Amino acid sequence: MNKNLRFLPKNGLKDLFDGLLSDGKVFGTIKKDGFPAFAELSAFKELELFLTPTHISAKGVIFPPRETLLKFNIEKNDCTAVISAEKQAIIGLHPCDIRAITLLDSVFSAGAPDANYLARRASTLIIGASCVPDKYCFCKSLGTLNIENGFDIFLHTSASGFIVETGTEAGATALAKYAKTRNPTAKELGKMEAFKKQRYASFTAAVECEPSKLPEIYSKSNDSPVWDTIGSICTGCGSCNNVCPTCYCFDVKDEMTINLNQGERVRYWDACTLEDFAKVAGGHNFRKSRGERLKHRFNRKFNYLTDKFGSLFCVGCGRCSRTCLVKINITEITNELIHEYKSKK
Repeated sequence: MNKNLRFLPKNGLKDLFDGLLSDGKVFGTIKKDGFPAFAELSAFKELELFLTPTHISAKGVIFPPRETLLKFNIEKNDCTAVISAEKQAIIGLHPCDIRAITLLDSVFSAGAPDANYLARRASTLIIGASCVPDKYCFCKSLGTLNIENGFDIFLHTSASGFIVETGTEAGATALAKYAKTRNPTAKELGKMEAFKKQRYASFTAAVECEPSKLPEIYSKSNDSPVWDTIGSICTGCGSCNNVCPTCYCFDVKDEMTINLNQGERVRYWDACTLEDFAKVAGGHNFRKSRGERLKHRFNRKFNYLTDKFGSLFCVGCGRCSRTCLVKINITEITNELIHEYKSKK
């Protein structure tokens, strides 16, 4: 038996939550407007662990949509970096979202490390939880259904509680400090495995090739009619970027006070599907059409970043398909490109 596995009764989760809340901020899954969502929590009763995915990921907890990077004073010739990193925990992350955070860790650690992201990430405890797919989930076919790292604590669904797996020393310390656990019984371990098998068999969406083949397939798809087809219906709203747990592009702006003497340098999320994203001086745009912008976004998930980071940047969460206003489905588009690729061979 894995020495990191312990049994946590359902009422023990409250003890863990209350302990973490006494230590810092806690974010977790709630129901908002009838849908699963992540939010900052002030009491355990607000937490509702969902088996199905949230519509928006928890990315904003460690990479905020708007963030002050520095403050400056022109009169005093002064500039001060702003790095905020309060102690916090996120409860209820599914395996695909945990995988997404490990990818963001790689991005913000590469080159010139991003001090703001890394400080916040180091102060964040990651607590995962079991999931089941809806019709948009395709993590199984991308190999992100199960994870072995990237979390501090993981809550596996069992009979009358959770089989708890600790992935880091910080997770083991928090669990021992705030909750009472015991060794799981054979029956409880069996319930966990039965749940995993049921979950594995319940997927309906899948990419129809090995994930390792996708970079080559996408590299051969530049002239595919697929891009004009989906470009003709895309509204260019940027929703797919905003809900994606691995999109990390941002813009940086200086915001001045009315006297033009003080200001803040602020970064905002940006989106490659927006018209102005690739626009440069003189009004020139490297990706003028929505089809070109969608082609770029899909390649960012399945092709462009694999050389640098050794991984696809799609984790199969299905959020872009789930929230698209015109029902552009990333799995269906990818499978269409796979069929085109095979027909040319």
